[in-house]
Amino acid sequence: MAVALGVLLNAEYPVGELIELARLSEDVGYDQVWYTDIRMFRECYLGLAAIAANTRRVQIGPGVTDPYSRHPAVTASTIATLDEMTGGRALLGLGVGSTGFRELGIRAVQPVAALRESVALIRGLLRGEEITVSGKVISLNAGKLQFRPVRTQVPIYFATQGARITELAGEVADGIMIPNTVLPSAIDFFLDGITRGAEKAGRPPSEIDIALRFEACIGDDRAEAEAVMRGRVAMRVAASYGHWDYLERLGITLPQAFVDIAAAGDLRRAAAAAQLLPAEAVDRMVLAGDPAHVAGQLASAMRPGITRIIVRPHAPRGGSVGDVLRRFITDVMPRVAAAVH
Repeated sequence: MAVALGVLLNAEYPVGELIELARLSEDVGYDQVWYTDIRMFRECYLGLAAIAANTRRVQIGPGVTDPYSRHPAVTASTIATLDEMTGGRALLGLGVGSTGFRELGIRAVQPVAALRESVALIRGLLRGEEITVSGKVISLNAGKLQFRPVRTQVPIYFATQGARITELAGEVADGIMIPNTVLPSAIDFFLDGITRGAEKAGRPPSEIDIALRFEACIGDDRAEAEAVMRGRVAMRVAASYGHWDYLERLGITLPQAFVDIAAAGDLRRAAAAAQLLPAEAVDRMVLAGDPAHVAGQLASAMRPGITRIIVRPHAPRGGSVGDVLRRFITDVMPRVAAAVH
C-alpha cells in the first residue's frame, strides 16, 4: 500500500511547540506539514516561516487559505517567498474558507469561480506573467511579481466537502484533501467527482494527489479518545451550520436540540452539548480509539486512487499530540497496510 502521509497542525500551538511538532513530523516519516490559516488565530505564514527555518525535508504550506480574506495575487507573492525560503518545498492549499468571515464582514461569493480564477491567477504570476483580469470574483490590474520565483509552479491542493469544487479539483488542481469522512460511500462520491473533473480536462486522475484528511485521537482507552473527538465534532458541525449537505451524504441526522444550538451560533454551548450528537457522527467523521480500532476505520475507508492520508492530531487525556503523531506511524499504519493487503 503506497500511501504517503501528511500532518495538519492547527494554529492553536505556541510557536515553540509548533516547531517541535513540525520537527517530530519530519523525523518520524511524514513528508508534508500543513498549517491552518484561520482568522483571529496565530498568523499562518509566520508559523510556516518558523517551520521552514527548522525543517529540512518536509513540504509545507497553508492548509488551507482562501481567495476572500487574502487576495490571490498576494497569496502568489507569499507562497513564492515561502518556496524561496524552503528551497522549493512549498505547497499551497486553497479552499472557500468561512471561519472568521462573519466577524470580518466577508461573504464567500461564487466559490467555484473564485477558486478557478485564483488558480489561473496564481499560476500565471508564478510564471512571471503580467496579468490584467476582471473575473467574476477576482480582479487584478497589471499585476506582476517583482522577483523571480524559485519554481514556476507550486503544487496547489483543494480542500472541500462540496461536489462542484471536488470536480473542479479534478480539473485544475494538483491535489485534493477529502476531509472528515470515513464512510466508504462518501469517499466514492468524492472520487467520482475527481474523475469527472479530470476527464473534462483530458488528464488521468492518477496525476492528482488524492488525500483523505482526518482529525484523529489515538489512545489506549477507546472511550476517552472518542470523548475527545465528540467534542471536536460538535464544534465543527455547529460552526458549519447552514452548509450541512455533507451530513446528508454521511447519513447523519442531528437532533433538533443540537440544531437549535448551532443555529444560535454559540460554539461554547455546542461543545457542551456534544452528547446530543448521534454515535455515527463520530464514527463516520473522525478517527478515534486505540490503534487497532483506528486502523480498522482507515482500512475500511481506503480505495484505489487514494495516494495520501493527512492527519490532524488531538491529544487523549493524559497524552500528547506528539504521541498521537508517533503512534499513527508506528502502531496504526502497519495495521492498515496488513488489513488492506
